[in-house]
Amino acid sequence: MVNIRLIAKKSSTFHDFPYFHPHRKCFHCWIINVTPPGPNQCLHQCLYCYARDSIYSNYSPDTLIYNNLPELVEKDLKKLTICPPVSISNISDPCQDIPELKTEVKRLVRLLISYGVSFAITTKGDPSFLLEVPGFAEYEPKLIAVTVEGTPEILQLISPKAPPFYARMLAINKLTRLGIRTVVRLDPVFIHLLQALHGEDWFRKVADLITTFAESGVRHVISSTGRLSKKAVHGEFDQGKGSWQRVHDIIHDYSPPLAEKFAEEYLYEKSWVGQGYMLRRDLRLDFHRKVKVLVESKGMTYATCQELPARLSDSRGIPHCEGMPLPFTRKGLGDKFYPIAGCTANCHISCKGLRSPPCGRPALITGKPLKISSLR
Repeated sequence: MVNIRLIAKKSSTFHDFPYFHPHRKCFHCWIINVTPPGPNQCLHQCLYCYARDSIYSNYSPDTLIYNNLPELVEKDLKKLTICPPVSISNISDPCQDIPELKTEVKRLVRLLISYGVSFAITTKGDPSFLLEVPGFAEYEPKLIAVTVEGTPEILQLISPKAPPFYARMLAINKLTRLGIRTVVRLDPVFIHLLQALHGEDWFRKVADLITTFAESGVRHVISSTGRLSKKAVHGEFDQGKGSWQRVHDIIHDYSPPLAEKFAEEYLYEKSWVGQGYMLRRDLRLDFHRKVKVLVESKGMTYATCQELPARLSDSRGIPHCEGMPLPFTRKGLGDKFYPIAGCTANCHISCKGLRSPPCGRPALITGKPLKISSLR
């Protein structure tokens, strides 16, 4: 029995992705996490989860949920004249089947809609509870990304406590039928596990997934091959293993030779976005290029998440790896925010070299993380 505990966050929610590089791919945003990081804050307990390995993890035995986010966010919104898109929530699923969590997420989304702010949600759950928020379906500057890491068999192994494959596809179909911009995150893909489960047919299974996504009305696919840690995590579920070991052991259960190959081909790599064990660069480049061809043949666009430069693996013409515009907004009448025409939120790429960017703030044309002081 999970004990849910509501707690107050004590400081501003405002922070951007902490990456600094001229080729940064992540759009600039305001990340609002609905829980602290930690093993008990997300009931899905996916094998590859990076949040459980975080040095900032909260190891409370309870599932903690922030209950004052709208109040904190509104306090900051009143100080801003320009607002970046909001990302909800990057360290735990904001659509877990927890009534208290859904209540708080609905309160936050209602606030963002009332102010006119762009936002994105990434989930493995069913976001349809947000349809209870007035105007949610019709609200334009938003997108929802649903994570589907692979075939139904893959999901049963690496995210067994999250909704199963068909539940996620039902959620996707429901969203797209309502005209809600919906992205699939085929992320992370562990090709050795695909090979262990599906043998020589493994890539045909990937092709079948791409077809399923396209037929469901999805317009954009994001993918990665994962970034894993060997740092041991001492939670009840983790049993003293890091994400690398957890994934390795699942592969080993089905094919010891492929587990050995996994160990040889997931190498330690350090880059501007972080560090960890990643599929050897030439192998992931080959994988992404092949999948990109499949995705684009179905009329969708494609991007990789962090692990390759956009010029090597992403579809041309997309504003950033999320695939669809999520513009900055500018405060106008009644303290409401309005989308800035021509803004992609990928400031240092889209507005590079411009003396007068759409937002009128040349200082924002940088790969550095946003600071709230620059938006006032």
